[in-house]
Amino acid sequence: MIPSDDRDKFLADSGTALFNGNELLVKGAFETPGGVHLLTGYPGSPVATFFDILGKLRDILREKGVCAHIANNEAVSIAMVNGTQMAPLRAMTVFKSVGGHVASDGLALGNLAGAHPQGGAVVVFGDDPWSDSTQVPADSRYLCQHLRMFVLEPSTCQEVKDFVPLAFRLSQASGLYAGYIMTTTLADGGASVRLGPNHWPEQSMNNPGLIRTDTLDPENTVLLPPRTGKKEVGMPERVERLLAEAEQAGVNVQVGPAGKAKVGFVTCGVAWQHLRAALSELGLADKFPILKLGMTYPLSDRQVAEFAANVEYLVVVEERRGFLEQQVAEVVGRVRQLNPGTRFGQVWGKRFPSGHEGFPAVLGLHPSIVIEKLVKLFRLVDQPLASRMAAKFEESLATIRQASSVRFAIPSRTPTFCPGCPHRDSSNVLLEICRQFMDAKYMRRKHRCGPVDLVFHGDTGCYTMLMFAPNERLMHNYSGMGLGGATGAGIDPFITNKQVVFMGDSTFFHSGQIAISNSIKAGQDITYIILDNRTTAMTGHQPTPGVEEDVLGNLTPRQDIEKIVRAVTAMGGADVVRVDPSNHKRYKKLLEKTIVRDGVKVIVADKECGILTLRRKLDRQRAEQRKTGFLARETFTNVTPELCEHCLECTRLTGCPGLTTEQTVYGPKTAIDLSWCVNDGLCEQIGACPSFEQVEVIRRRPPRPRGHQIKFERIPEPKIRAVGGVWRAYVAGIGGMGIGLATTILVRAGAREGYRIAFADKKGLAIRNGGVYSQLAFYKDTSPQCQVMPYGSADLLLGLDIVEAARAIHGEGLARIASRSRTAAVVNTDKMLTINALCGREDFDPKDMETHIRAHTRSDAFYAHNVTAMCERLFGTKRYANITLLGLAYQLGLIPVSLENIEWAITQSLPAEFKSNLRAFNLGRKLVAHPGLFAEKTAPKNIARIVREKANILERTRLGGSTLARQYKYLVYTTLRRCRDLDKDTMTDVARYLYELIQYEGLAYAQRYAARLRQTYVRDLKKYDFAVTRAVARNLFKLMLVKDEFYVAHVLTSYEKQRRDNHRYNVNAANGDRIRYRRTFHPRFFGLKVSLRVPHWTMYLLKNLRFVRKHLPFYHREDRQFLAWFEQIVDGFDYRDQEQYRRYQGAVEAVDQVKGYREFRTPTMAKARREAIDHLHGRSGSSGPGESAIEPPKLQMPMVSGDAGSLSGRQRSPIISRLMKMLQIW
Repeated sequence: MIPSDDRDKFLADSGTALFNGNELLVKGAFETPGGVHLLTGYPGSPVATFFDILGKLRDILREKGVCAHIANNEAVSIAMVNGTQMAPLRAMTVFKSVGGHVASDGLALGNLAGAHPQGGAVVVFGDDPWSDSTQVPADSRYLCQHLRMFVLEPSTCQEVKDFVPLAFRLSQASGLYAGYIMTTTLADGGASVRLGPNHWPEQSMNNPGLIRTDTLDPENTVLLPPRTGKKEVGMPERVERLLAEAEQAGVNVQVGPAGKAKVGFVTCGVAWQHLRAALSELGLADKFPILKLGMTYPLSDRQVAEFAANVEYLVVVEERRGFLEQQVAEVVGRVRQLNPGTRFGQVWGKRFPSGHEGFPAVLGLHPSIVIEKLVKLFRLVDQPLASRMAAKFEESLATIRQASSVRFAIPSRTPTFCPGCPHRDSSNVLLEICRQFMDAKYMRRKHRCGPVDLVFHGDTGCYTMLMFAPNERLMHNYSGMGLGGATGAGIDPFITNKQVVFMGDSTFFHSGQIAISNSIKAGQDITYIILDNRTTAMTGHQPTPGVEEDVLGNLTPRQDIEKIVRAVTAMGGADVVRVDPSNHKRYKKLLEKTIVRDGVKVIVADKECGILTLRRKLDRQRAEQRKTGFLARETFTNVTPELCEHCLECTRLTGCPGLTTEQTVYGPKTAIDLSWCVNDGLCEQIGACPSFEQVEVIRRRPPRPRGHQIKFERIPEPKIRAVGGVWRAYVAGIGGMGIGLATTILVRAGAREGYRIAFADKKGLAIRNGGVYSQLAFYKDTSPQCQVMPYGSADLLLGLDIVEAARAIHGEGLARIASRSRTAAVVNTDKMLTINALCGREDFDPKDMETHIRAHTRSDAFYAHNVTAMCERLFGTKRYANITLLGLAYQLGLIPVSLENIEWAITQSLPAEFKSNLRAFNLGRKLVAHPGLFAEKTAPKNIARIVREKANILERTRLGGSTLARQYKYLVYTTLRRCRDLDKDTMTDVARYLYELIQYEGLAYAQRYAARLRQTYVRDLKKYDFAVTRAVARNLFKLMLVKDEFYVAHVLTSYEKQRRDNHRYNVNAANGDRIRYRRTFHPRFFGLKVSLRVPHWTMYLLKNLRFVRKHLPFYHREDRQFLAWFEQIVDGFDYRDQEQYRRYQGAVEAVDQVKGYREFRTPTMAKARREAIDHLHGRSGSSGPGESAIEPPKLQMPMVSGDAGSLSGRQRSPIISRLMKMLQIW
């Protein structure tokens, strides 16, 4: 996307400049003769950016007196347009396609009443042919036809701008409203366009006039029968005026050869781009007559008839259904009746001769789809041409076949809430409520009723993301914006379920309050949760009536949702509560109590959108850095990997993309992605484990920046490949990674280089972890521009995310951009988890994606590197990865612009941070020029080195450490010597396990582990790859290392953690830096979970009380019983054949699934026990009660030190007794 903060190009009155489609709507309004007085509408993809541009141009609009206003909904915006037509004023409203359904009543009346002869009304419909970000497939042309509005369809970015003043001209001439169709490709894409002079309204907000009511004509503007019929009678005359003005303005044009032709094409909209691109690819550019219709309703009979009379086959090429084709066929039919002797061409489009399928009537068009259909058409109707062009046709089809044949497994990337989104508080709490409400015991104890199965009605807003993982349980239907509660009203009389509906603040003001009123009247049993985040977040953070400023920054009265709801529900007795959802404990209690009550209940969850909060935080940080040169305090969320069980409860309950998975020596662990996390503390609040903590970094002076040692001088200039006719690039990634910014830099550099530019972005759900892309083209010759590239025609694939880069080449995707002979690829190999992968529902290997991309792109121009990891290591953040990837591609000679121009583009696109971004760009360049400088210089850790390192830590940190270190070394040596045939990885793990068990409970405890491991190894065989021994090694360690409060305290104060945290947060004590930890633990008191803030110093006290474990026979009783049961299985390891061996292997490997803490761990232990027993019995499935082959031990529990018996017969000191009581309660 091209940023719209450059005022100069909007004020320019000549020359050319780069604009995106939404910007061109604004510039077109500025260039309208007489000026446009009112710009209104309602934000929605793909035209939501229109309102952001108005906000950025607020100074110009206020200076010129132009009224810009975001209406409460689309119908209101149309009513405002209708109001302007009382005077000679021009008004334009903009909304997405489905908004036309909301606005149709006002549109019908306004259009019938007519536009002012010196005014004009333009209605822009944002259509989404491919349904990328729209809930229903919509073709707004049919709605306009139904309402008798004329339809304009711009085909190029130049026409997007030029058709705005044209629309007003036609509206004035005819008195009809203009339906202006703006599709996603044009709205989110852009190009270089020629500019014209601006015009500003004389009568304006700064110079208001007076309406003389005696001059108004209610007979023509207040339409009720019998006036309605009279007004309709005049419609044909208005249409005639429209057609005459359209012909004079040259709205419809014919290109290509004149005279008779076998085949001629009629097209409109973006299909014009696709058709010309397809003909050019086939070597048939300018070989056929093409009638390009800028106005597709109503049609000019004369123009269509003249064209049809000169061709044998008239082929209509358009997106979606046959709106244009049907009209063309009607015109040809009429003129054929009136001229019986005249021959007219056959009309084809959605069907071809001989019953063949023509252009698709669903979804959109693509140049390669058009190529395939044209080849089929020519083979059917023009055999001489097909024979003459056979080689070229086959070449084009072969390219399409090759691009479409690429097949491999690829994970889906569904969108989710942004990091820090307040809606995640509600979804997290309600997921837990859903689970508990189905628990009969819980419901009897807490609410004195039976289980409750909650029904959730869907609505429109960010919370529509509830339809995706991990929140699918919270959305059961969807009827449209503001209609969730009304959907519930339909089913409510017939069910006993409790019902819940989410509603956003924007939706409330749009139409949602009507649904609440309806619920009151219907006596519905439903809970409304109004998510008041103080912005229209779903479409890019436009203001709502609930905030103090409008889109132009003017102060306006703030409308309070709670007060409005109280007024609506006052007589109905509904409960209305405003609450901060950040406090989950209080919020959950309120929700439970509210949901179980009967009637209409309304909860206003009041928490600002996380993106707005983050923006203010970043602004404060930038100001502080400018003033002092560094941040004195920074707070981060941190995960301690040694404590993480990788149970994934935190990801399943939040689905937060600020969480990720990292590989450690102890296996995969959940981690914090510091480049995404906004530190809202949600993952800590769920209380799944003690690994989460807040880390506050306190500094006295500026830290040494990461990567300071890298010098960027003397980077050689690359050899740039010359562009022949057109150069195309595809940039793939995830929302939030800066894909649009990378495209901005490329198109600015290309324009300065002298190329003609065309580009198209996919931005729907961009900031919500969904996949996004940009495709752009540099034209050096006069070939027709197309914003969408044909299959297999990319010269460069820039993959900031390897999954989305792989999706770009997949044969079932929309892009299919790769060619082995043409496409160079530069990809980032770091693994960016999908939400399903984050939640453990699926997984993928980036190496597989890399292999597929490499196999289907140029072997001599493929480059892969872990760019985000490198940027995080050298810059402390991943957010420069997009610029670094550009530097890589540039230095490889794959971007055909000069160094001066691309550096200029970076400076222009990022004026506030151009120095750091130029450094990132040069990092990519230097990585290509001197790759050895960036290799991570870490020596491989062999077993001997690991043992020395762990022994040194024992020696430095433990009392009697020298002796303990020697004992540890000897234990490792003797254990591994006895198990000498184990693989190196397992032996390395065993060395670590023994160290951890010594730290946990001492040498004897580690010896107990080693003895069982050696015993198992002796009974195992190499021919089975020691599978049972390896499983026992990891699972026995896992079960013996019960992560109780004493061990947690040890880990949180360990030397290893301190060293890791200092490195991660760039903390240098010698520089005056220090870390302060804040933690909340969630122990149980008498079975109840509580949350306690625990200061860091208490960890040192608690870890030194580890000896108390052996005095607490009921402490972590379930874990110790399970360990004793597993030890019995290990001790009973025996087999006579391979089948019995595999049974034991399955039994010990079943314990792999035991993860988590407390209530999350208990079910996994029960499941593992059942599965192990089934394996030992040779069964599949779960055993029933009483079928255990190996029962839990009936003897007294063995002590964790390895001694049998209990303390019941021992004398305890009073101090020990008191400690025991305290810790049992803990």
